[in-house]
Amino acid sequence: MADDIFREVDEGLRADRLRALARRYALAAAAVIGVAAAGAGIWQYQAWQQRQADRAAAATYFAALRTADSSHIMPGETTSLTPQQHDALARLATLDGAPAGLRTMARFQRATLLVSSGDAAGALRLWNAIAEDSAADPLLRSLASLFWVQHQIDHGDPATLRSRLATLDAEGMPWRDFAMEAEALLDLRQGHAADARRRLAQLSAEADIPEGMRSRAGGLLQTLNANPL
Repeated sequence: MADDIFREVDEGLRADRLRALARRYALAAAAVIGVAAAGAGIWQYQAWQQRQADRAAAATYFAALRTADSSHIMPGETTSLTPQQHDALARLATLDGAPAGLRTMARFQRATLLVSSGDAAGALRLWNAIAEDSAADPLLRSLASLFWVQHQIDHGDPATLRSRLATLDAEGMPWRDFAMEAEALLDLRQGHAADARRRLAQLSAEADIPEGMRSRAGGLLQTLNANPL
């Protein structure tokens, strides 16, 4: 009988210890689940906030785009910005913290407005910012670098311009033909007629470049041949 009593007491104690352990681990598990649920809730809230911010940024961009129109200005001409265009510039400038794609397009639009108003220096800063933005699309970074060169081809430092063009005129680069055209113009500016002829002849013989570029290259080549430098 004594053995039975001791055994029952021992089993009771073991049961009490098991129940205590179960309660302890249940509390720990509940705490872990609570932390995980809170983390998931915070992540979902932050994702929602980001979506809302992205939608707001897109709305700002398209609203600015409607008032930023400069299509009535002929290439090479400049005119003062309208009040609406000034407002568009201010709105677009607020998108410097937007996602990379929207930020890049906003900077291109700002540069277009600045060039059309005669602020070439401001446009150059924006194109350079795009070209140096590692988060931007490589195709758009190259295009911004090309614009940066093209708008200084008559007065920019030749060595600096050629350094930029060297990254754009390699085989397979998306803006290679435009870079070669810019290099030919730079050759003419520096009196390197033979180099200019070589590049222009190559461009005029290309079958898969824009017709306007091929015509320009052929016309310049004819002029050079008729009036050798």
